[in-house]
Amino acid sequence: MQVDAIEKEGETVDEALRYALDELNKELHEVEYEVLDEGAQNDDPDSDNRPAMVRVWLKNPEELELATTSLKEILDALEISSALEATFQRKENTIYVRINSDDAGILIGRQGQTLDALQYLLQLVVNAKDVNIVLDVADYRDRHRQHLVTVAEKIAERVLRRRRRITLKPMDARDRKIIHEAVKPFPELSSSSVGVEPNRRVVISLKRADASNERPARGGRGFSRYSRNRYYNSNN
Repeated sequence: MQVDAIEKEGETVDEALRYALDELNKELHEVEYEVLDEGAQNDDPDSDNRPAMVRVWLKNPEELELATTSLKEILDALEISSALEATFQRKENTIYVRINSDDAGILIGRQGQTLDALQYLLQLVVNAKDVNIVLDVADYRDRHRQHLVTVAEKIAERVLRRRRRITLKPMDARDRKIIHEAVKPFPELSSSSVGVEPNRRVVISLKRADASNERPARGGRGFSRYSRNRYYNSNN
């Protein structure tokens, strides 16, 4: 079934379609539709006619085709064999493009830098302020998000045990948002972003009520489990 599709009934297909267009507040050229039932007139006056039914959904934006076509051209130029899957989520106003390729490692790059660069380039090509592009390969985005959540939870537990704030290493806005969300389930803790780009970082600390008991985190014994983590700042 199409995402965000609606189904409408009417005495005729045209009537059902008109009801759907009215609900979506769209014109016919802005949608696609499928006739589920053409309906039928019943000769028996004591029986009801079978209504017609249609399923209607909005067409994908032009940016989706532009994004996939442009990305394919980029990958072909790099001599990377791939297949693309693209979907548009209307509620998020976001185009998700998944790359299926045997060269996933090359496309992801060190710490996802190549994938981020491709995504940024694709956003520039599409040049649509109201449509976001999310590029993924080999489920890297989900794995990266889960890794960040795990890091945030471990550091949050550390803050609770030691009663001292911890500052993470610089990260981009998308990753900082993941950290902030991961800290929310800890009622005693708060998180904030400090610094300026590109060195903006997240601080996880006790809430204001406990601030007087909080000591700045220092390096030393007990911090080795985070010292090699690229998100943890061992100097705080």
